[in-house]
Amino acid sequence: MNETLSHKGYTGTVDVSIEDSCLHGKILFIEDMITYEGGTVEELKTSFIEAVDRYISYCEETGKPANKPYSGTFNVRIGQEFHRKAAQEAFRQGVTLNDFVGQCIKNSLEQHESSKIEQHTHHHNHILLVDKQEVETIVATMESPRWMEETYAIN
Repeated sequence: MNETLSHKGYTGTVDVSIEDSCLHGKILFIEDMITYEGGTVEELKTSFIEAVDRYISYCEETGKPANKPYSGTFNVRIGQEFHRKAAQEAFRQGVTLNDFVGQCIKNSLEQHESSKIEQHTHHHNHILLVDKQEVETIVATMESPRWMEETYAIN
């Protein structure tokens, strides 16, 4: 799992350098290269926050616009055929192409989030010795939060 830091809308990486015995990272999703480091996790967090604050202050002092991690706009290359079909569907739905694409992305992300819910099924097999014969039975199955129990009569 990738660990990240967050401050004022900026995201930073958490990387380990075995060779240098330190933690380091960089601010993601901006054009400028801003890095930071620390010897401990707390030092790395502090260094990241200070790097973001220094970057914002520098941009304000120099009049340079600070890169924003997410502007809300991006270009997508999908090919002429998909572009045509998307424009036609947006028209059919009575929305702009931007709104149509935004809704598709939203639906996909919501579907992805809901698929993160893990479902488990557990089966328990028991071997019974009855009159010196092995009899395998499935005693219980957990397909929901409640156990479904079955009783077996062996004659």
